[in-house]
Amino acid sequence: MSMIAEAFVSTLCEMLLASAKEEAAKILGVPNEIKKLYRRLKRIQDVLADAENRRFDSQAINHWLNELRDLMYDADDIIDECRIEGEDLISSSSFSSRCVESVRCCYPLIACLHKVRFRREIANRIRDLNLKLEELAKDKADLHLAPAPHDDPYKRRIRNKTSPVLVQPDIVGKTTLAKKIYNDEKLRDNFNQMPRIWLCVSREFSESDLLKSIIKQAGGNLGDAEGKEILVPMLSEVVRSKKIFIVLDDVWDSRVWDELLKDPLQSSSVDGRILITTRHEDIARQMGAVHIHRVEKLSPEDGWSLICKVVFDEGNEQDARNLRGIGMKIVEKCDGLPLALKTVGGVLRSKEKREGEWNMVLSSPAWSFTKLPNDEMGPLYLSYLDLPPPLKQCFTCFSLFPEDYQIARIAFVDICMAEGFVTSKDDTLLLEDVVEGYWKELVQRNFLQPDPKWYHDQRCRMHDLLRALAQHIAQDECFLGDAQAFARKIKASSSSSSSIKLRRLSIVDEKLETIPDLIMEQTSLRTLLFFRAPLIHDLPEDLFRKLRRSRVLDLSGTNIDNVPTSLGDLVHLRSLDLRTTPIRKIPESIGNLRNLQFLTLQDCKYLHSLPSGVLELISLRNLNVEDTPLDGLPMGIGRLQQLRSIGGFVANGSEGGRSGVGDDRKQDKGHQHGRFSTLEELKSLSQLNFLTIYNLERVSNRAEARAAALEAKHHLLYLHLHCTLPSSSSDVQQPRANDYEEEEIKRMGEVFEELCPPPFLETLEINGYFGHKFPNWMMTPSSSLLRNLRRLDLVHCARCRQLPPLGMLPQLDYLNIEDAAAVVRIGSEFSLLASGRKTDSSFSSYFPKLERLIFEDMPNWKEWRWGWEEEDDQTTSFLPSLNKIVIQRCPKLRSLPESLLCRATALKILVIEDARSLIEVQNLPSLTELILIRNSSLERVSNFPALKHLDVYGCEKLMYVEGVDAVEHVQLDDREAEESLPKWLVGAGEEQPRFPSLHKLTLENKICRRGLPDWPLISC
Repeated sequence: MSMIAEAFVSTLCEMLLASAKEEAAKILGVPNEIKKLYRRLKRIQDVLADAENRRFDSQAINHWLNELRDLMYDADDIIDECRIEGEDLISSSSFSSRCVESVRCCYPLIACLHKVRFRREIANRIRDLNLKLEELAKDKADLHLAPAPHDDPYKRRIRNKTSPVLVQPDIVGKTTLAKKIYNDEKLRDNFNQMPRIWLCVSREFSESDLLKSIIKQAGGNLGDAEGKEILVPMLSEVVRSKKIFIVLDDVWDSRVWDELLKDPLQSSSVDGRILITTRHEDIARQMGAVHIHRVEKLSPEDGWSLICKVVFDEGNEQDARNLRGIGMKIVEKCDGLPLALKTVGGVLRSKEKREGEWNMVLSSPAWSFTKLPNDEMGPLYLSYLDLPPPLKQCFTCFSLFPEDYQIARIAFVDICMAEGFVTSKDDTLLLEDVVEGYWKELVQRNFLQPDPKWYHDQRCRMHDLLRALAQHIAQDECFLGDAQAFARKIKASSSSSSSIKLRRLSIVDEKLETIPDLIMEQTSLRTLLFFRAPLIHDLPEDLFRKLRRSRVLDLSGTNIDNVPTSLGDLVHLRSLDLRTTPIRKIPESIGNLRNLQFLTLQDCKYLHSLPSGVLELISLRNLNVEDTPLDGLPMGIGRLQQLRSIGGFVANGSEGGRSGVGDDRKQDKGHQHGRFSTLEELKSLSQLNFLTIYNLERVSNRAEARAAALEAKHHLLYLHLHCTLPSSSSDVQQPRANDYEEEEIKRMGEVFEELCPPPFLETLEINGYFGHKFPNWMMTPSSSLLRNLRRLDLVHCARCRQLPPLGMLPQLDYLNIEDAAAVVRIGSEFSLLASGRKTDSSFSSYFPKLERLIFEDMPNWKEWRWGWEEEDDQTTSFLPSLNKIVIQRCPKLRSLPESLLCRATALKILVIEDARSLIEVQNLPSLTELILIRNSSLERVSNFPALKHLDVYGCEKLMYVEGVDAVEHVQLDDREAEESLPKWLVGAGEEQPRFPSLHKLTLENKICRRGLPDWPLISC
């Protein structure tokens, strides 16, 4: 069952104990019954680990666990209802404190009768649960369930271990091999300038999504195209006369080729190639494969090498040698399957490096467990069993996501918290941090595959075998599929002896237009998610009344524009996601959702206001309204003391500051104090760790900004401060002089002066700031104010003439400067004092951890000097970690600083685009990749001893490229014939070759390789 009994009982016991002590339970007269329920659950808890391990082998034990599961879900609902009703009694203005100690009623007669009736009903329901639990407790003896040992070795390991370094070894499975082919240099050359397309074809593949993806990757313009009948001919046209290479990864059904892709691709493409990966050879034959390659399993030696890379850190070679004997036996059990080796390696990494610990893994009965969907899952099931109970429970959440779905960390956090899968006995530790710790451990154990495009494992995928395991463990509690498959599932269940109480449902159905009655009949649902359902446009009025037990509701991406008032009936709801829907109004009844923790209204383009009922969401922890055109948040938002994250707080001033839209400078009364929240409401939200503020141009004065008390928010890690630029300014790089009056500019500088963040901040973005200079808290050359800052983005700060001194920030690893139109010179003040003197003679490194540096859209920037040009101090390091520099659209920049050339010894990649005044680039000894685009005055490129890859586009004046002996690949723009090659490349008549290592030349429509007949006459 997806509800892991041991973890759920533990969580429920904590909730029961807390509830029994609450005033709400006392008022309702049920604390004793709740305590009795708690004691009986605690007595049953000891045998749950044994029951979980044996439930697949014993139908009786499985049935016993199912009964216990249903009982616990009922208990969870009752606790919720007790809390809600009790809090209503406490908050009632007519309720007297005397009622806590007496049975005297202080309500009007009708209300009083209702309360008495509710108290009796709740008490009876709890008594019924106690009786059922007593029966289950008696049955445990008949089932011969053994209590678990009290000492939990897992907890002991967690306390003592450090976070391991995750190694992503190069292993060969079907998909990995296909990726190697897809990225192979020779194949890229063969399909140069022609489409190479990758498609993941899951079991639940969407025809429209596949067609859209292939059209987009082939260079087509989708526009608003929808539907197979439109997309198929569009695909035919896009690939017409093109030589294409397509990978169809993880094909489960040959119909994806026969009925969808075959006709448009075969009739239009010229000399294309299609590679498929599948587990079933019959599917390959049905699709007409001309060659079938069976991927071999890893050899024992390769398998052991992979285990070692996952398990042992550098310097632990002796441990690896000592454990090789038993390790090879474990490798043999994994049968050469890379995924099995990786996940079992994650188990071994969590164990002590002792033979006894590894023997326990080797002798686990999970290897030969026969009740799994296929034989490959044995090692995966062993890895699952090694998870602690809370992680087992959270792991089953992944059964709700479609195959190959890019899962966001925040979505995992939402579901785990909303379902009550996580608790913390440490009051100083946020529940969000606990769940994020689970996410990290699943990554470290190789259950999740991070997407490298996302920072800090923010998005991951799960291998379909692991996902299938999660679905198997979830059994009938969860279902994922389209509406028709769901109907078949329910019909099959109704005809069998076992009834399904579905708890979690994910519908993936691009053709679904309305929510079927069959879904609304699932009254036990706790989670309802919709994926790829853009046609759903109306919600039944009674949907929410019938799904009253829901904890998670995700309608994102649907086409609904109206939310029924019955939303308020979802009193158990914890997470509501309506992002990217065309909704225009949220009903006031949302205020009834006292348990709601996560409210996501991001990118709702037609939503302009929130109801005052939002202020009643006393449990709200995360509010996301980013990219939604709200006029403001309701006044009183500061009362929501549980808020940890606000994305899209809309600033408003007491004097109705400038709206930032068009040239209209009239006060918008809708922005005035009294209707919407001002920054002062942030003062009481002391637990915020994530905050983005928009429309700061509306703030009337510095006192209003000071009232936000940002500096006192000790948990704040992410801060985004945003001013809305006037839409009348078509070119934000060149704001007109009359865009802002001097008084407005001065006011904005004062406002930002008061928005000083706490020293714990890790990410800061300032966007659209129009003051003359950055606030003093940024201009102070000290590492103390922003000592933990890791990422800084300064965007559209078009009037600041001087950048802040950032070189002493010890943790800064990412710096992006964009549209700093007033900056003419970057000098020593960027890293040191404005005078050019060092701030601290003992400081050993400047920009010590900076890895990426980006300058974009700086139209007046001419001079770049670090201040180290005259220094001969080799004891102080400068930019020791810098890996990549990007300079784009800086037309007046004349040269790169000498100090950069000699100090940035880790620099590998340099991109320079539209630097039209730059004459030469030289002397970067560590650089391996240089990309030069439309630098119209560039004449010389020289002294790059480590350079391997050189791209040159639109640099007409470039005459000299020297000292690049290691260059292996040169890529040029519109060069179709040998006669048009640039002189710096051809270099005819020279005694010494300029490019002795060059073996590949990429032209617009041609790849030339050394040794082949078409290799041009190049001095190399």
